[in-house]
Order: sequence, then structure tokens, then C-alpha cells
Amino acid sequence: MAICINCGQESETYLCDKCGQKIDIGALCSDIMKYKHGLGQNALWDSMSAELFNSNSVESILFKITDDMVSPKREYVRILYIAGGVNNVSKANRQWLYKAYEICRESAGLSEWELNRVKGLVIDALYKDYFYAEAEELANEILGFEELPKQAYMTLADFYIKTRRYSKADEIIKKAAKLFAQDEYAVRELHELSKYNNNQRAKADSGKQEYMPAPKENKEEIRQRYMDFLASVGIYAEISESGRKTVNAKPTPGKTPKPIPKRLYPGPAEITESDFDSFVSFDLETTGRDSRYDSIIEIGAIKVVNGQITESKEFIFQEFVKPFQRTLSDDIQQLTGIAPDDVKDAREMWEVIPDFMEFAGDNILLGYNCVAFDGRFMVRAGRYSNIIIKNKYFDVMKYAKRFSRQMGCGNKRLSLAKLSKALDIKNPRAHRALADAVTTARAYLKLKEIETQRR
Repeated sequence: MAICINCGQESETYLCDKCGQKIDIGALCSDIMKYKHGLGQNALWDSMSAELFNSNSVESILFKITDDMVSPKREYVRILYIAGGVNNVSKANRQWLYKAYEICRESAGLSEWELNRVKGLVIDALYKDYFYAEAEELANEILGFEELPKQAYMTLADFYIKTRRYSKADEIIKKAAKLFAQDEYAVRELHELSKYNNNQRAKADSGKQEYMPAPKENKEEIRQRYMDFLASVGIYAEISESGRKTVNAKPTPGKTPKPIPKRLYPGPAEITESDFDSFVSFDLETTGRDSRYDSIIEIGAIKVVNGQITESKEFIFQEFVKPFQRTLSDDIQQLTGIAPDDVKDAREMWEVIPDFMEFAGDNILLGYNCVAFDGRFMVRAGRYSNIIIKNKYFDVMKYAKRFSRQMGCGNKRLSLAKLSKALDIKNPRAHRALADAVTTARAYLKLKEIETQRR
């Protein structure tokens, strides 16, 4: 026979039927998590056996009285208990945490604040388990909120310090310090994080060893995973021959930079719904069709706002690119009109792409056959530029297929030239990047008009 933890009466469970009907189980669990035996916090609990309140018994009681709670509140309460006062989950419980988090994420019932509290714990577990890319994805997700739980800020700051992004850690620490200025414990913890951040930054500035994971097993594999992740966010690290010290390996001007590994780089992400009027229409000219070996030689783009095409300087991007380990064949010169002299003094693709992506911003990248062709070249350029291109692509060639019969084009593959002719769009400089980008933008807007008329 057990004792009801709320009223002290004998009961078949730790919460009798009467108390179970009237008590807020979530609040009771919160009190259990805060309870310290023998401090006079609760006379009933203090009168119970000290043996009952050892850590295993408390966990057993809490898990039993939450059995009747509805998901995801049940998992949420249990996660907070397992995390305890240290605000992290031990290695032994991390697999359980990941499963409980999936339930919390997929089930309605938690507030944004509560879910972000859980996400903070999951980020902590992920990077301590060396899943850096997954931790980064979740970190970016919660950073979109104006305010976060205290523990989430602590986790983010530590994560950014351990992945050598000291300025980002500074931002997190300063923001949290303002939000929790009245919390003495938080102030002390943030102060320690700030000291740790400054210490690691000083090591970086002086060429000393910065943080490097030191797992007991699979050390080489995990360290390589760590360095690959650093490269994916634009930070270069190498392990010296001694294996004790890391050194910066930032690209030297004129030298080929170390690219983000292929396995860490996402492919082009496509959208198919034509529910937008603002975008960046772009086109690439290249040395050939194989994105593994051929090179970009020109980028042209135009920024379209609310369906308005304005061919003025601030809305246009156009630049030649120096071919990377390739030359211009006679066929390419004839097709594009681009000569070797046009590109011999041009900037490398890893110098041009950052400027192009700054021009593009978060806009949809609209192009012609842009997912299968241009997007693949953009992946390679992004890898060498150490920029993860997250923009969505919209393929006008695929969009045009919806109207091919209406335009009298049949089911054959439509080239941009055939489409522009069918839509009565003139393109005097076909196969030059900017002209093709403008033509693609005009084609998209005309196709949208046709689609509107259909409705």
C-alpha cells in the first residue's frame, strides 16, 4: 500500500482518486522537482520516510503520477525532472530525451516557451553527442524568437563558444544578461560563460589551442566531423601533427579555399507554387554542363519587386567569373559571345558568390531549368565560398509545361528561346546571363497572367 503524496492517506497509488481529481498534477510535479528533503518545505513529505525520497524513489513517484497526463505535457514534465537543477540531460538519458522531444514536437499542447525550453535541452544534448549540424539547425530555429527560456540562452552561448563563434556567443550572453538581470544565479552563470568565451577568443588570437572535442571513442572520426562542421559555417581548423594543437587555416588570397564537404552541403531546395511576385531572377553561363567539373563564367540577375521589373543599377547584378580549373571552348565562346579575355582577370567564384548572395538576400531564386542545372553549379560555388545557400528555387521551365498546349508548344521540352517566342518576349542577347535572367522574369510574370485568366 502506498501513501498519497498530496494528502498523506493510504492509497493504491502515490496519488489517491480524490486528490487526482482536484489537484493540478503539473504544479505538483513542479513542487516535487523543487523539493529538498529535511528543509521544512513540506511537512507531509518531511514526515515520510527518508528512504522514500532518495533520487530513484522520487523519479519513480513522479513518473507514476504523470502516467495519466496527456501528451505532450507528460513528456514535458518528465524532461524537466530528468534535466533537474543543472538544466541538462545526462548522457545515459539522451536517447530517451530525443524520443520524448519528438513527441513534444509533433503533438499540440505545449506553448512556444515550453517547447523552446525543451529544444534548448535537445541542442545541449546534440552537440555533446557531436551532432553539430543537427544542433545548428535547431539553434537557428529558436533564434527567431524575441525571448527564450534562460536555459536555452545558456545552451546557445556554450554551443557557439565550442564551435568558435565568439562574437555570436557575446550577443547571446549580452541579451540574456539584460533579460535576467534580476536573477542572481543567471547573472553568475552568464558571467562565467563570458569569461570562458573571452578565454577561448584570446587563445584564437594568440594561435593557441582552442576547444577541440576529446571523446574517449572514435576520436579521429568525431574530430573530423567537428572540423567539417566548422568549415560549413566558414571557420577553418586543422589538427597539427602532434594532435594537440589546432591552427587556423583560413584561405590565403589567390589560393583555392577548403570547400565545405559535399556530404554536409544541402542540394537545391525547390518550390512549385507560383504564389509570389517578388524574387530574384538569375542565370549562369558556364564552361559546360557538368557541375562537377565545369565552371561558372558569368552571373546575371535582376531583382523583381511586387511584379515590377526595373532595369536600373540597384536592381541588377552582373559579373564575369574566372573559370575554376577550366578553359573556354570554342563552342562556348560561340554560344555565349564570352571570350577568354573577358574572364581572365575576373574574380574567382568564391569571391563573387558572397556578393551575389548578399544581392539576392532571402528572395526566391527564379531561373530556367535552375534546379537541375544552375542550382547544381550554385551548390559547388556555395561549397567553395563556405556559404550555405538556403534560398528556395523556382523553375520556370517546369512552370511553363503547365501551359505548353495552350501556347501551341506541345509536350516537347521548351527552351527559353521557344518559350520567349511563344510569349512574344524579345531577347536580343540570348545566352548571356543578365539577358536570360530578365527574359525568364518576364516569362514568369506572363505565365502568371495566363494562370490568373484560367481561374
